[in-house]
This record gives sequence, C-alpha cells and structure tokens, in this order.
Amino acid sequence: MDTPAQVGRNEKGMVLIYLAILVVLLFGFLGLAVDTGHLFKVRSELQNAADAAALKGAYHLYTMPTDPTELPVLQWDVARLQAEQMITENRSDNIALKDAVVEVGYWNMSSHTLQSTTLAAPTAHDVPAVRVVASRSAGNNGGPVANFFMQLFKEPKTAVGSRPAVAVKGAPSAMPPGGLFPMALSSCMTDSYFKQNPLPDPPPTIKIYGPYGPGGPNCYSGQWTSFKTGASDTDTLRDLMYEGNSDTLATGDSIFIEPGAKAAAYSPILTNWLPEGGKDVIMAVVDTYTEDGSDPLSSKGTLKITGFATFHIDTAVGGSDKAVYGHFVGFSTTPPGATPGGTFAGALTMPVLVQ
Repeated sequence: MDTPAQVGRNEKGMVLIYLAILVVLLFGFLGLAVDTGHLFKVRSELQNAADAAALKGAYHLYTMPTDPTELPVLQWDVARLQAEQMITENRSDNIALKDAVVEVGYWNMSSHTLQSTTLAAPTAHDVPAVRVVASRSAGNNGGPVANFFMQLFKEPKTAVGSRPAVAVKGAPSAMPPGGLFPMALSSCMTDSYFKQNPLPDPPPTIKIYGPYGPGGPNCYSGQWTSFKTGASDTDTLRDLMYEGNSDTLATGDSIFIEPGAKAAAYSPILTNWLPEGGKDVIMAVVDTYTEDGSDPLSSKGTLKITGFATFHIDTAVGGSDKAVYGHFVGFSTTPPGATPGGTFAGALTMPVLVQ
C-alpha cells in the first residue's frame, strides 16, 4: 500500500498531465476562434468584392446608345469586362485580387437560375444579369488562406470562397412609393412606339387625353389615375402629383382610372408643379387591349399595370382643351427601389443584387 507521501506524488503527476491536456485544448479553442474569425473576415472581403463586381458589371449591361434614337442594346462583353476589372480594385487579407469567375446571361426571377445570353425567347421574367464568384483557392488570388494556430494541427491553409453574387438590370416590374406620376399610359401606345427602331428623332409630341393615331383608331393615349385610392376628386390628383404613389405598385396590380378629371386638375401642373423646361416622370402603363376593340380609358374603372414608361411633360393645358403634352424618353433610369423584370418602355432600373 502506498504511503500518504507516495499518494501525493502520484496526484501531482496526474495534475501535470491534466494541465498539459488542458493547455492543448485551450490552444485548440484559441486557434479555432482566431482562425475562424480570420476566415470569416476573408470571406466577407471576398463577398464584398463579388457584390461590387456584379453591380458594376450589371450597370454596364445597357449603356446610352451613341445614337439617341436607337434603343439600348445589351452589351454582354462590356459587362463582363467591367466586372472583371472591378475585382482587381479590391483586396482580401491585404492581397490584391486578380480574378474571379464572371458569367453573364439571363437570370430567371422565378427559378433563380442563370441562362445563356443566347436564350431563344426571353420573357419579362428573364432579366439580364452578371454573376460573380470570388475565391481564395489553389491558383486563385494568392491561394488558400494561411491559418495562424490550426497549422499546429496540420491545417496550414484553408480555401475560402464567396457566395455567388448576382446583379440584374432591366425594365422595371415594380415601382417604390413616390416613384410614379398620377397618369396611366395605354399599352397599345407604348407597344406601338417602342417597337420602332430607330425611334423617331426628334420624338413626336404626344397629347395625353386624346387618341394615339399610330396605335390604331381605338388606341387612346392615357388618362389620370389615383392609383389604388379609388378617389376621383381634383384635390387627390393634385396631391399625387407631388407625393406619387403611396405604396409599391407592380405589374399585375390594378389601379383606378379617372377619365372625368376636370380642367382644374391640369392647372396645378402649369402653375405650381411643372418646372421651366418640363420634367421627366415615370407613369404606369395599363392594359388597354379589349376583345371588342373598345377604349377602356374612356370610362371609370380599374385596369391592370403591364409596365412603366418614362415620359417628359413639356406643358399642360386646362379649359375645354385640357391635355398634357410631352414625349417619350427612350432611355432613362428609374429611382432606387424599382424592381426589374418588366417589359421595356424606355425605363431601366439601377443594378440590383438578387443573390
């Protein structure tokens, strides 16, 4: 039997063993915490770089045509090059990034998949997009990320990558609050106008509150709308000129049409709202195709939004000849918050990250 002194010595030996194990565990947890935090930092830097590159590329999917009468054309190669250049303006772990996987094509807003640039028949839900993935791996951007402590456990480096960053830009399918002027344009007019390529130069003056001849005998140009309020009084229309829509409006939504607007609804545009030289506004485009060929803008009711168009109001006239006069803008950018995925009618969204 061990003496008390021998038992003490044995216990001291066990304490040293436990202490050694504890030190190893502590270093392991410390290494895990430090290296994991470091990897999260690198991953965040790579993600920021991928997001910025996707947005930069998407911004250049459409550029202002050299000829202002031409419609904007997709420039896939320009968008890809801009995204690749943007990657090189970023750093990860103090290492300058040199490359990323950059793809361009049509992003389907329903299935969330990237399709080819040669997609046979893109729909309104197939939006031009740029997809970017940035990584630190073998042969990419300086290789995997070096670990500080975990290399003691034979984990010297770790490959790190970003989530796919997808940015899209296209015709708006939804407009945020405050983005719309309270007039609705007929789809028969916008379809007829924007099918022309090149567009007329100079753009013809269009009278809203009258027929649009090129669209056919029953194609009415446009009408006042109070959006979803259902109101038809002049005061409401006047307020909406300044404040715009109170809620987000999207394609498929129904808005109230007010064809009986009195001449007084036009005078605030002239006297208070319209600046010298006129103003660009965005208006909802509503479905005006009917089976019997009648004009649905001639009576009160609701019509569904099919898209959004940019229109420059030049002037307005009250009295018995009440009307708004202006012209279409062939290429313009909608306010931030507009969602892409609609049909083209002169308006394009800012680039938006969708993944």
